[in-house]
Amino acid sequence: MAKEFKVLKLSNIWSTEKLRKEVEETLNKVSKDGYEVVSVAFGSGNSQISTAFITISK
Repeated sequence: MAKEFKVLKLSNIWSTEKLRKEVEETLNKVSKDGYEVVSVAFGSGNSQISTAFITISK
């Protein structure tokens, strides 16, 4: 059976700290659900929106 990949997108408008905590919670949840975390990338579309992309596989 081939691996299945998913990309999760999380964003927060004002707080990078809240985004960091949300990413941490998401990583723990998907790990408990049997997914392998492939990568985590942070960036911003503009000066007010911080975004994280999490790639997972199972």
